[in-house]
Formats: sequence, C-alpha cells, structure tokens
Amino acid sequence: MNTPICSFLDKYTSENKLRLHMPGHNGEFPHDITEIYGADSLYESDKSGGIIGASEQLAAGLFGAKKTCYSCGGSTLAIQAGLAILKANGCKTIAASRYSHRSLAQTAALLHMNVKWLYPKDFLSANVTYDAKAVRDADAIFITNIDYYGGTWKFVNPKIPTLIDNAHGAYLKFVDKRKFGVEYLHPMELGFPLMSAESAHKTLPVLTGGAYLHFSDGTDFTRAKEMMALFGSSSPSYLVLESLDRFNGMIADNIQMVNNACEAVQELKYRLERAGIPILKTDPLRVTVNARECGMSGIEFAQGLRGNGVECELADENYVVLLFSAVTTLEDCERAEMAVLFAGMDAPKPLVKYPEIHAAADVPMWEALARPRRFVRTEDASGEVCASFMAPCPPGVPLIMPGEIIDHTIVDALKIYGVKQVPIIAK
Repeated sequence: MNTPICSFLDKYTSENKLRLHMPGHNGEFPHDITEIYGADSLYESDKSGGIIGASEQLAAGLFGAKKTCYSCGGSTLAIQAGLAILKANGCKTIAASRYSHRSLAQTAALLHMNVKWLYPKDFLSANVTYDAKAVRDADAIFITNIDYYGGTWKFVNPKIPTLIDNAHGAYLKFVDKRKFGVEYLHPMELGFPLMSAESAHKTLPVLTGGAYLHFSDGTDFTRAKEMMALFGSSSPSYLVLESLDRFNGMIADNIQMVNNACEAVQELKYRLERAGIPILKTDPLRVTVNARECGMSGIEFAQGLRGNGVECELADENYVVLLFSAVTTLEDCERAEMAVLFAGMDAPKPLVKYPEIHAAADVPMWEALARPRRFVRTEDASGEVCASFMAPCPPGVPLIMPGEIIDHTIVDALKIYGVKQVPIIAK
C-alpha cells in the first residue's frame, strides 16, 4: 500500500537540504520536520489534498470508517475533539461510566458539559448498562469499549449520539472474531452511527501519541479538524504521523499480523491456566493475572516480574495486567510465561474491595477548578469539596471529580492508591 507520509520524509531526507526551518536540531533526527512545503498540515488536511489527508483516507479504508482523523495527542485529543463536536451539535449532558478515563471528565469541565454518571457493578469495569432508562435526560453517550482489566461492554445501540473510548481496542478491527470472540468488536463494526477515539500506540506498532478519531456512516465530521485544532498542538509530531502512515502499509501487506499475535497470546493463556495461574477472561491481546489468588498483591507480583526481566502495563492491589501488541511474537509470550511462573505462589488472599463511590456534587466541575484551593491530609478530607481531579495513573480514572463532596468511601479509595494530600476548595 502507498505510504505518502513515509515516502515524503524519505525523499526530503535524501535531498540533504540546508534546513532553515524548525525544529531546532536542524536534521539530527532526519524525519522530524515541521509543516514545510509539501509536508501538508494536520489540521488543514481536509482541503489541502496533501500527504496527511491521503494517508488518513487510506486509514479510513482499512478501518471501515467514513472519515478518519489522525491525532498526535493520543486518544485524549480524539476524545476532546469528539466531545467538542457533540457540544457544537447541542449536547449539554453526556451519560458516561463513572470509570471513564479522565480525559472525558476534564474535557466536559472545559466545555461546561454536564456528566450523568452510570455505575457498573465492579471497579474499573466497562460492563455498564446503557439502556433507555440509564441514558434518560442525556443528549449523548460516552462508552468505554475495553477496560484496563480487559473486559468489554454489552453491545446495544443507545440510539443517541455516541462517542466510544476504544483506546485499548484499535487492533480489534483486524481480529478474527470467530476465533477470538464475537464480543470483541471494533466500533466500526457495530452498525450504528458513532465516533471512535482509539490509541494506535497502545496495541499497534505506532509511536506514543499516535491515535485515531474514526467516524462511521451517519455522523457529522464537518468540523472534525477544527475541533482537533482547538485542543491539539500547532506543532504535531511528524514522527508520530509517519508511524501511523507506516502501519497502514504494514497491515495492508500482512493482514494476518494481528491474528498471529492474538494466537501467540491465546497459547500463553492456555499454558498459564494449565500451570494453575489464575487469569481473567480478557480481550485477545491482554493477560490479567489475579495476583491475590497467587498470595500477593498485584504490586508485589509486578516486582517479581521485574526481577525476571518483564515490566507490566498495570499493577494494583488485586491484579497485574500484561498488555501485548500486534507485533507480539511466540518468543515474547514464552518469555512472559517464564516470568509469570517464577514470580512466586503462596496461599491465596481475598481480593481488596474498592469502595463504591457515589459522590454528590456541590458545585459544577468547571466552577470548582476555578475556585481558590488548599491542601489537607487525605484522612482529614471527609466533608470537604474536592478542587481537582484525583486520577492515579495508570489507569487514569478519577476517583473523585472537582466539585464533589469527599466522604469516607472516597477517603478509603484514595488511601488504597496511596494519596497523601487532597486539594479542596478553600472556604
């Protein structure tokens, strides 16, 4: 497949021109350029007819989208633009899982949008009910497709404007559903109008920050570039754009690369289960180990993995998440298997129960962010009004939002994450 951004950068580098333009390293990193003649402009690619727009069209064809916009600011920028489009189309209140990524709440605050929080049964779960009763009084809906532990939501058409956080699921478009599970659909396969924000860099061979905002049939993308420019840097990285462009060529030349990686991870799961390692049911490129059943916390289990040369994606009190990618090999999985098996095993411990947070709002998020603040010890914060987003990363999910009243359940949750101080609205 044609890779117009890669081709332009190769040609420009070969010409060995004197670079009297940004960036200031003057070619020390040859493919790191700015919007020079012929290089196109990310936020003007709809009308330029240039290399970025051409590459985005190729990506849209590969993902089955009506329109695809590249992001150099991760799925965060894609979510920001998607919410701004909803706002421009009249959305005042959006329904979303309480365990949505912080980019949802932060952007809603910036746009003065209200959020109707929906509560799943389990901590960090994507399995939220989005039926008519749940989304009543909402103008649009925000759905997390795959959560950090690898769970997914139950597919229903909410029949109102929809933005999906598919940050962890860009690769799902290329997965054989008959082999790995029909529940792991890519948003462009759902069959109803939606926007999908997804991080290419999480599971595809793309540089950090590379992401997509996809639009399916029936969506309004006329202001997509305008809204991405509203939040995105005016100096997007051409190295990131090049990596997005290169993936188009990779997947077109080897459509089975994702399934090959999924097969390797599937075999790893079988081998771990046979060895008695307790793992959760997850999406095809993730292994989530129940560390408590192995007799330790996830944080302790992760330390054991590091001692065996493996770094995990996430470790908390209960679980360890191993995140694989579209270029994972059998050798990678064999190495991961040995590290898990040698991490140790002891008498099982009960899961740590994360408090269920149903915080009451005292003032709107955007107002709380603008108020004077002071800090108090976490154990002294009960009864105060939070002044900021408390979102340990990973997973980047806020435990409490600005403007919400802190109660004992929130204090307990913050302590689990080791938070020592909390910003509160000064009285």
